[in-house]
Amino acid sequence: MRRLLILVCTVGFGVPLAAQEPPSKGMVHVPGMQHPTATETPNGPGTPTQGGQAAFATVSEIVKLLEADPTTDWSKVDLEALRQHLIDMDAVTLRSRVKSTPVSGGMEFEITGEAAVAASVRRIVGAHAPLLEAIGGWRATTSPIPSGMRLAVVAIKSGDSATVARIRGLGFIGLLTQGNHHAQHHLLIAKGAGSAAHSHGIP
Repeated sequence: MRRLLILVCTVGFGVPLAAQEPPSKGMVHVPGMQHPTATETPNGPGTPTQGGQAAFATVSEIVKLLEADPTTDWSKVDLEALRQHLIDMDAVTLRSRVKSTPVSGGMEFEITGEAAVAASVRRIVGAHAPLLEAIGGWRATTSPIPSGMRLAVVAIKSGDSATVARIRGLGFIGLLTQGNHHAQHHLLIAKGAGSAAHSHGIP
């Protein structure tokens, strides 16, 4: 009986139990799973398309556009400038403080933050105000304040209650999205032409 147990332990599992190594604590692989090589690109239904982080995915998208464009001048491409711009956008969107005050005809916003955030606020808000003006229907003005920027957006026409309601409904972050220019602006920055609009260098 003892000889039978030893035989099961050695033959049934291929190696003696004492010789088996403990399971790895690293990444668990599904049997048969293979990693794509450096030259392979996964595709087909069910293949993830996002880069896992919004800023990274944005840069990845821009790189693909640059690589697909035969006219791209790689000597002028500046992806670091785009990264700095995305840092600014992240700071303004997620780390700034916004005080909103109703005023006659619209809203006034005080957007502030710590030193680095305040610098991002001044760049983003200062550059976006003229774009808001270009949309029409309202007037956008800015002025620097301690730790940030003040933005006032008011309807051009007196008694335009619909525009006033829209301004107040959009609020600061909604107004920042107006104009649908961000994606094209990102491409221009990456191509080295974005500085004509505004600078996003490290303060």
